[in-house]
Amino acid sequence: MKNKFKYLSMLFNEKNVLEKDTKIEEIFFFALKEVFTHHYNNCIVYRKLCNQENFYPDSLNNPEDISKIPWIMVNVFKKYHLTSVPDDKIVKTFTSSGTTGEKSHISWDKESFERQKTMRNKIMENYGLITSTKVNYLCFTYSPDIAGDRGAPYAHTMYTNFAPANRKFFAIHSDWEGKEFFDPAECTEILKEFSKTNLPLRIIGFPAFAWKTLQYLDQKNIKFNFSNKDSLIIFAGGWKAMADEEIPKSKFYNYVEKYLGISRTQIRDVYGFVEHGVPYITCEFGNFHVPIYSKVFVRKPGSLKLLTYGEKGMLHMISPYNIAQPNISVLSTDYGIIEKNCKCGRNSDYIILVGRAGIKKHQGCAITAAELLKVKKI
Repeated sequence: MKNKFKYLSMLFNEKNVLEKDTKIEEIFFFALKEVFTHHYNNCIVYRKLCNQENFYPDSLNNPEDISKIPWIMVNVFKKYHLTSVPDDKIVKTFTSSGTTGEKSHISWDKESFERQKTMRNKIMENYGLITSTKVNYLCFTYSPDIAGDRGAPYAHTMYTNFAPANRKFFAIHSDWEGKEFFDPAECTEILKEFSKTNLPLRIIGFPAFAWKTLQYLDQKNIKFNFSNKDSLIIFAGGWKAMADEEIPKSKFYNYVEKYLGISRTQIRDVYGFVEHGVPYITCEFGNFHVPIYSKVFVRKPGSLKLLTYGEKGMLHMISPYNIAQPNISVLSTDYGIIEKNCKCGRNSDYIILVGRAGIKKHQGCAITAAELLKVKKI
């Protein structure tokens, strides 16, 4: 297996994962070729799709061919569970569900599961967001006992591994009847307890729940000072709250600074979706940098013509990290722009999200979780 995926192993041994150079581009290309050949040979559905598009392993000859790798539309994973390895090699499967009840499944073999964790770890390390200082965690996500096989809570929890925990509190948990429960007043009491420890605060999870807690702090005029340099906020999920209202990020950041004492430069957002699996994390300037593990293209809706920097279209994501499923090339229904030359100085391209077509689907667990906000009076 290791010899078969020589370049894939080399790609994941790289240290500078937010910087582009000729060597890394070459390794990425050959890793793609290895993994595309694997999926072509081992997933009959994907092979038939590629044959239909007249694209074969020997069609991938140079980096200009990468964008031509046949894609699978993101919603296909809601209807079909496609695999490229035997079932007994699958070690993890997570789901993402919208309000329709249909679920997308993402499966990993052992090595791909480890690569998914490696991506997250190295991106966080490259951003300098890992510390050995103990922190308190307020997690605006499902507690492990009610998370089940949902992908978002798993990903949220993984972001509690980058600083040792003094204490973790999960804001969405079961009540005395076993029902899912969230209360901003309860979160406020937890914050009071955390403030007495003088330790950094790390907040992880869905922004809508953090927003409701910040609004509660505003109503009660309660302020905290978690200004420690190791305090950090990481959000993953849609920036919409109750009644599908957009949360203005500038107002949100103002509230964070005013009521928690945490600088807006210590607020990071994570973009991704379970069908693709690569995490895109914002830099200090709020831009989602594309790590060395993926390529992101933009396509014009309708014609699917390849667009260039600064042009808005549907995001087409390519990554070789997962050999268990043929999600090497996924066309999303998210709209974005690819730009370069970020003010942070990193030379990787970055994504600007400008809209989501299938918003209910792509918010996944965030949509389901947000139902709690509609019934809870604050």
